[in-house]
This record gives sequence, C-alpha cells and structure tokens, in this order.
Amino acid sequence: MLLFAAAMFAATAYARPEMLVSTEWLAAHLNDPDIRIVDMRRAAADFEAGHVPNAVYLANDDIRDRNAAPTFLPTTAQFEALMGRLGITNKTRVIAYDERGGIYGARLWWILNHFGHSNVALLDGGWVKWTLEQRASARDITAPRAATFHATPNPRWVATADDVRASIGKPGVKLVDARTQAEIEGKDLRGIKRGGYIKSSVPLYWEDLLDPQTKAFKPAAELERLFNEAGIRKSDEVITYCQVGMRASVDLFALHLMGYDNLRNYYGAWEEWGNREDTPIETKKP
Repeated sequence: MLLFAAAMFAATAYARPEMLVSTEWLAAHLNDPDIRIVDMRRAAADFEAGHVPNAVYLANDDIRDRNAAPTFLPTTAQFEALMGRLGITNKTRVIAYDERGGIYGARLWWILNHFGHSNVALLDGGWVKWTLEQRASARDITAPRAATFHATPNPRWVATADDVRASIGKPGVKLVDARTQAEIEGKDLRGIKRGGYIKSSVPLYWEDLLDPQTKAFKPAAELERLFNEAGIRKSDEVITYCQVGMRASVDLFALHLMGYDNLRNYYGAWEEWGNREDTPIETKKP
C-alpha cells in the first residue's frame, strides 16, 4: 500500500516543485539574506500602498523592449544593470509575485532563465493569496544595496518570428496560443492591425492553469490533463505566444513546472506578428 501511495503521489506531483514557494514558506523566510522578493504588480502605486515585507519593485515593462526586434529582449548589459539595481547576484534566490496569478512574475522567471539564472520561483497565488490570508504587509521602501549580476544568455528560451514561421505544421513542434478565444477568433484586436491565430497552433488559455479564487496553480494532475487535451507532449518542442510575452510565460512556467523542457517564448508575440504584413494569419478556427 505504501508503494502504491508513493507511486500515486509521484504521478500527480509537480516535477519541479522548487519553482513555487507557498505563502507559508515565504512568511517564514522574509528575512533570509540570500533571497530577493520582487513585486511585479502592474502599478507602482499598489506597491507603495502595501507590499510583502522586504520586497523590491520592478516594473514589468522594464524587461521587454518593443523596438528591439527580432528578440525584443533588453541587452545583456541592460539586464545585468537592472538586476544589480535590485540587489540580485548570481547566488540570489529570486521570488517573484504579482496580483494576477503570475502573468507578470512569470515573465521575470522566463527572462531570468534566458539570462542564465534558474534560481527563481513564483509565490504561489501571489498577492491575491497573500492578502486573502491576511499576511503581513509593509509600506516602507528601501533601496537595495547594489550588486553585481553576470548574465549568460541562452538562446534556447527565445523564439523569433522566423522561428515561428518555420515551425508552422512542423512535426514535433507545438505552437501554443495563451490568448483569449476572442483574440484567437480575431474579434478582439487590442490595438493590433490584424487579428486571428497562427496556423497549427493550439489554444491553452493561461488563466485555465490557475485556481480562480486564490490564483495559485492548479494541482499537477489537472495541469497534466490540460496539456494532454491540448496535445502537448514532453517530447515536443513548444513555442508559446500571446500579445507581449506575459501570458505565454505563464504557460511556459506551468509546462516547466510539470517537467517539460524544450520550451521557447515568442517574445515578439502578436504585437509583432499581427502588425506585420508578411506573416501568415488564420482568421477562422475550423
């Protein structure tokens, strides 16, 4: 019976549980010197009104350059300087959170991995779960001591428009669309010239991965079911996309949490694809 129970647990457990930290864990480790808590909420005013104690604020727009095609990434030097200003070194364990279940924090997780820093986790449930549990908040803002961060970019995490075009209909490659059904159908343009979806892509709406009340990630068995229903296999190369790389990062995070490895974010996203005239777009789901 014990062996059976262990097997059942293994079958339903996250493959990489270290990618998430619980509210209980963080509450007990707020003063650990080797962690940096990063608040990624959309509005700096929300951070000023109250945040997880000892957190620093990072504006989400600071980690994507919409004019830096084809990757849309900050330069290595820019990213090193940004992490240094936050007091993050190559030995720092980064804990990111936001108010929407990881839509902003996951993009920091992804870009840190791209720049060679995998010691990063999300606060499961983020600010929503933290405040639901009435945990401590602070209003004091102290600039962290400047640090040195050395980035080692790994291009395997990033896909360009050319990579996506070459992957359409390619066996062993799965294009995953994290946007809403209205965007996929071309009904919700969100300021983009052309709406629709990329041929051969499959939908995996990012919020379907989260508990709707706490914004924590769903149990492993439920995530695996969603991936299986989307036809995503661990042997696939997966390229996710959304509008600006945020929702796509949540999909990537959940896939990596479950043990999927060959993952890339099309960081130009629909902001690039839908505003170009030379990219193929499907406008109707069969």
